[in-house]
Amino acid sequence: MKITVKTLIVCTLVGVFSLASTCVMAGNRDRTGQAGAQHLLIDPWAKTNGWGNAGVAEIRGLESIYSNVAGMSFVNKTEFGFSHTRYLCGSGAGISINSFAIAQALYKKDKESGLKVKDYGVLGLSFFSMGFGSIERTSTTQPEGNMGSFSPNLMYIGLSYAKSFNSFIHGGATVKLVSETGADDCKAMGFALDVGIQYQAGPYNNFKIGVTMKNIGFPISYKGDGLSVRGVVNTTDHELTLEQRSAEAEMPALLTLGLSYDFLIWGGEYKDMSKEDRKFEGLTRDDAAHRITLAASFTANSYSRDVFALGIEYGFMRYFMVRAGYAIEAGMWKTETCTTWYSGPSAGVSVGVPLVKKSKGNTRLVLDYAYRFTNRWKGC
Repeated sequence: MKITVKTLIVCTLVGVFSLASTCVMAGNRDRTGQAGAQHLLIDPWAKTNGWGNAGVAEIRGLESIYSNVAGMSFVNKTEFGFSHTRYLCGSGAGISINSFAIAQALYKKDKESGLKVKDYGVLGLSFFSMGFGSIERTSTTQPEGNMGSFSPNLMYIGLSYAKSFNSFIHGGATVKLVSETGADDCKAMGFALDVGIQYQAGPYNNFKIGVTMKNIGFPISYKGDGLSVRGVVNTTDHELTLEQRSAEAEMPALLTLGLSYDFLIWGGEYKDMSKEDRKFEGLTRDDAAHRITLAASFTANSYSRDVFALGIEYGFMRYFMVRAGYAIEAGMWKTETCTTWYSGPSAGVSVGVPLVKKSKGNTRLVLDYAYRFTNRWKGC
């Protein structure tokens, strides 16, 4: 019996899914809130937010840097993206998130034909910044304020690399420099690692499996002058600076498994072709006139309850896509037992505008919008 690499990988992924299914309610509710760097759990991209992170196996291109970095291997040339998020806007806190990323395919061309002859993978750079506006400074002696203000900031910078090992297997990794800044030069810094893999099969690569581990890193703690106070030694006039030590916090590590399947409806010149002819032509889901994708994912969180996500997306060629999702967490229907803001429904839409007529839609300006309901602050 001949065991191929393809068969071995499929069996391994099936084994991982089987193991996860035996502990689907194993979320660590007793450790909820004990992890630091919680902004690493916030998805800044509208395309993946639209179906609540259900597309771990499905996502491809620049937006996959957050959900599953393996999908970045599908970048053919250059992709650049920017997103702005109004976070928990119903609370009136004025929290905003800005994020941008760029991905560049690395390959070698044949001088005569101009065709790609060697693939070196895709390199990506991403930036995430979360601002809270201006907060009035207070103290125990001046609780009314009148001491100025400060502006805390949460951010990370990520360097990503992804590569297609063959037409079925794609992998990637991201190294992130994580930073949290408070008042009076009080900062925390650390590193985190994301790794992911995607496997696709089927006549048009329309069946996909995705696995990603995120936020693997060492504990972080706050340091700086913001943790120091000045005091006078008893019975003397000497003033000393006393520094308090901050407790360490673990990174919010998690494991996500996902599945997706594309239902394709062919049109135009491909409508009357046989299945064998379409395979011979090398057609994929991007060539179909209409596409309906069903997706699901399971996230095992180290410091909160596990989350299931279900999603559906309709795509008209590469020009219009609409999607919806639903995230399920144990205890989400009760305020006192829910441990995450975002649970329940989400929705989104994407519009792709071709910039070059002869590019077959490969050179596009894509506008994405998403809305996720919360279980606080009137649902937004």
